[in-house]
Amino acid sequence: MRHRYLILILACFVALSTACRQNKEEQKGPQLFADLYVRYLQAEEELKATATFFEGDSIETASPKILTGGASFQGSGMEPRPLPGGTVRYTLQRNGDYAASFPFRFKNNNGLQQEYSLSMAPIDTFYIHGAKASKSQGMSAYADGGQLQAGESLVFLFSDAQNQAFSFTLNGPLATTEIKVPPSQLESLKPGPYQLYLVKKKRSTEVKPGLAVLANIEFYTRTVEVEVEE
Repeated sequence: MRHRYLILILACFVALSTACRQNKEEQKGPQLFADLYVRYLQAEEELKATATFFEGDSIETASPKILTGGASFQGSGMEPRPLPGGTVRYTLQRNGDYAASFPFRFKNNNGLQQEYSLSMAPIDTFYIHGAKASKSQGMSAYADGGQLQAGESLVFLFSDAQNQAFSFTLNGPLATTEIKVPPSQLESLKPGPYQLYLVKKKRSTEVKPGLAVLANIEFYTRTVEVEVEE
């Protein structure tokens, strides 16, 4: 799983690197690549943030970057944790409320302070109408905050009594809080009781002179019970 994730990160940064080269005449010195991530668990009210940095003329040749002064998240210093290959991941984990925005701060390769904020509307309320899903008729869900913009997605994660997991993903844009799930998305489920939660995700990229950012934010809802029927 980690290997696949690193490949995905590399692929995204390759796209960013191409855009960086197009603006190379505006840059001074090597490019700084930032991989920023925020995860929020609604049930536990737990917030986790990570940041990883690389520098070079392109991501293909970039090397891990240890930042002077480190990195901060919401005004608090992040703990540097060494990873294999010389990469350092800056991490912060704590309990608290979900915020309107999540700012990271760090210095770029010219020693100038940078701030980059991640934001995404949370899912305040989520339930399945009738607490039932039908393999023949589908499922109707309500998610306040479940509207999706381009670049956002909504993952439905089921688990049964044996902890067997099943998931499917809806990709934005999606304009409604009432989500109709067709039977085709439920065909792999066996009849019986399940635990279900949603993961709302947002992925974005931004390139500007001297800095390329890959940003990911994930919101995990509370779990609800649902009975799957034929």
